[in-house]
Amino acid sequence: MKNDKKSIFGWCMYDWANSAYITTVGVALLPIYFAEGIVGKDGVLLFGATVSATALWGFMLGFAALLVFLFAPVLGAIADFSSAKKKFLLGFAYFGSLFATLLFLCKPGDVWLAVVLYICTQVCFIGGNVFYDAFLPHLASEDKLDSVSAKGFAFGYVGGSLQYGIALALVVMHKTFRIEQSMAVRIAMAMTGLWWAGWTLLTVKYLKEMKTEQKLPEKYQNQTNFFLLIFPSVLVKLSQP
Repeated sequence: MKNDKKSIFGWCMYDWANSAYITTVGVALLPIYFAEGIVGKDGVLLFGATVSATALWGFMLGFAALLVFLFAPVLGAIADFSSAKKKFLLGFAYFGSLFATLLFLCKPGDVWLAVVLYICTQVCFIGGNVFYDAFLPHLASEDKLDSVSAKGFAFGYVGGSLQYGIALALVVMHKTFRIEQSMAVRIAMAMTGLWWAGWTLLTVKYLKEMKTEQKLPEKYQNQTNFFLLIFPSVLVKLSQP
């Protein structure tokens, strides 16, 4: 059923939920903490050569983008032709939020742990957005597409900004809370994962998925089964009405 207010609200709340990660971790805190706190000015040894934190960050971004590029055609086909959009959205959301929360474990010197967790979180973030965006034509009639899309962006900006404000206050006022600044950053990054997971529960509850009559092309059916195996059954069950 298109233009259902509850379903649109559930859809918008996912933007509210996951924008915390990209705003606080992806843009604000992790790049600086990775360079100054985890890697340091001496860089890291990679394949016999010393690589700076800036260069390694670029490699991380590129590798995450490559993984998304490789899987995007399969994910796009699943999003267009299957009735499993919500299952995949929630699978990527909860794995992404888990990896984001685990960034708390990254202390100075834990370079490769940070690299793996960041790449996994980034891939889940982008993968989830593939299915999030695929919902829009099924949620709103053609005359309301722009307004519903704008509403989703607005939720994302407000949710991301609010969580970033909380994280920034924690980092700036770390002495008030009697913790080291690096600890404050780690807590702030973990908070984004908890925020992402917690607010996504409203998406679980309110977002409804319409059954599609289109059959997934045969060449993508095996890939669909592969991706479904990645996500534990408990996450799949969360998406069922």
